[in-house]
This record gives sequence, C-alpha cells and structure tokens, in this order.
Amino acid sequence: MIQNILLKNFRNHETFNLKIVKPFVYLFGENGSGKTSVLEAIYFCSTTKSHRTSDEKEIIKTDQMFAQVVIKDDDQTYEIVVSKFGKRTKINQIEKRKLSEFVGHLNVVMFAPNDLELIQGAPSVRRQFMDLELLQIDKTYLNCLNTYKKVLKQRNSLLKKVEIKDDYTFLNILGDQLYEQGVILIAQRKRFLEELNTLFKFNYKKFSENDVEIIYKPDQNETSFKKYLQKQQKQDILYQSTLAGPHRDDFYIRFNAFDSKTYTSQGETRLIVIALKLALLEWIESRTNHKVVLLLDDVLSELDQQKQDIFLKTLPKQHQIIMNSVMPINMEHIQMIELTKERTHVKL
Repeated sequence: MIQNILLKNFRNHETFNLKIVKPFVYLFGENGSGKTSVLEAIYFCSTTKSHRTSDEKEIIKTDQMFAQVVIKDDDQTYEIVVSKFGKRTKINQIEKRKLSEFVGHLNVVMFAPNDLELIQGAPSVRRQFMDLELLQIDKTYLNCLNTYKKVLKQRNSLLKKVEIKDDYTFLNILGDQLYEQGVILIAQRKRFLEELNTLFKFNYKKFSENDVEIIYKPDQNETSFKKYLQKQQKQDILYQSTLAGPHRDDFYIRFNAFDSKTYTSQGETRLIVIALKLALLEWIESRTNHKVVLLLDDVLSELDQQKQDIFLKTLPKQHQIIMNSVMPINMEHIQMIELTKERTHVKL
C-alpha cells in the first residue's frame, strides 16, 4: 500500500505531499486543480511513462528545470526525476541505471478516459497495452521485445538497400532472428489474453448481462510467419518494409457476437474498459503475488447513476484504490482529499 506521495514541479504542482492513511483515497475538486496529475505521477513512477503525453518534458512545471516523484509504500521508496537531460530512477536511494531494473516493482493499474482507445483506437494502441503489461511482469518478454524491435529495424534498413536480384543471405539471417523472437512474442501475447479473458468476462458480469470476449488477432501464427520470412522477401524489398509479423498484431473485444468498436455506446465502451482494467489488476496480482494499486481517473463520467452505484459497490476491497472526480461522494472508510487551484485540503 502506498503510504506517501511527494511531487515537486510536476504539472501544476510546485510541491504536493500527501500522507495516505486509508486504502481508499478519493481526490475531488474543480477542473484544473491537479487531480489527474496526482494519478499521472503515480503511474509515471510505476511505468516511467505518462498516460497523457509521449513528450515527458511536458510534465515539468513551467519555468522549472525538473519534475520529481517520490512514492513510499510498505516496503520501499521509489523516486523518478525527469529533466531535459532524461530520466533518473532510484529505489531506496540506490540509482537504477536501467529503466528495466526500476519498472515492475511498484505495480499499478490505471483507468483513464483515453483508455477508451483500447476499443476505438488503432491496433498500435492495443499492441502497446499488451507489451506494457507483459514487460512489467516478465523481464524475458522485455528482452525479447527489445531484440525483436532491434532486428526489425535492421531488416527494414536492409530492405531499403537490397534489390530483388541481389543475394538474400543476410536478409534470411535477419529473418531467422526475427522469427526466433517473434514466435515468443506471439505465444506470450496469446497466453496473456487467454488468461485475461477469463477474468474479464467475470468482472464484466458485475455490470451487465451482455456477452463479451477478448479475441486475439495475431498477424501471423508460428507456421505462416516462418513461411512468410522465407518466401516473401521480394514483396518486402518492393515495399522496403517487413509487412508481416507480431509488430502488426491486434485484438478486439467481441460484444454480443459483434465488434465492440462498432456496436457499443460510449457508456458501454467505458464499462468494457473498466472491466478489462479490473481483470488486469487480478491478473497482475496472480502473476506477482503482490497487491496492485488501482488508479481511477474520472471513471464515473458517462455512467448513469445506477451504473455508478454498482461500480462503487463492486470495487475490490482488497486493493488500494486512488480515485478522482469533480464532486465528492458519500461513502464510508474513504480518505477524502479536496484539491483547489490555490491549495489542498485533506479530510480524514
């Protein structure tokens, strides 16, 4: 359980220091008061990535040189600092020179409004979802993914130089290396989605009687990927790119036998993603044997009052939850934190 959160020069927070005394923390206040930034900071300290921007310098408060997040849980203290020179990370004051040594210790699952892109967005969004969750849990997946991307870059570079009449020896060597890593990614993603699917269906039934299912859409299976790399070199040379492989994988959510991207409303889409994130929380805990922090950013928006009540009543009691919204809620055993643009009020 997170015990303390310290932010310096993070977004609009010059200094924000919050001692957490209850498992359920609820941040509320007017727009622009920095509620989402607190959740973003926790996610950033867990994954070294922001869920709101790909340009990490944006999280640094205007006219400041750096942004810092320090989080203390029951066992350890995590620190991440970002500046124009890059990122530095520490665990218990010991610097971790590789981000892979830092990621995976503080496990969080976050729901944010842009997560609706898991249903509505491009395949790259869903690939990033699979990769981010797997690499936090399994360092071998991280190594495999990095190697795959490196070989893919080398192969695509070669495809821009080689001609159809040339010898394919080096191209085939890179193809064999790509296949070796690619089939591992395919197998790991397949297993991940199968395990997640069981938990997802269970969690979704708490909100609705509709039928849902995660469908993995690998671009290639083990056999077809091998055949492609051995037989389709000419096509790749013409397009100067590797046109097949796990870098083109996808998945979708089937909703009552249809693709949810086309057949669900905004409210239904939100419920599907919420159930997916609750399933992910259970999956991470099953793989790590550690409790996971659940971050909920504006989760009640676009849910009717009945669905809001069901959601709040079915939130997992065994996990720490940090949630935000514009308005306060009337629930017992919650640490209520009111944020304003001028100051922070703590209500215990």
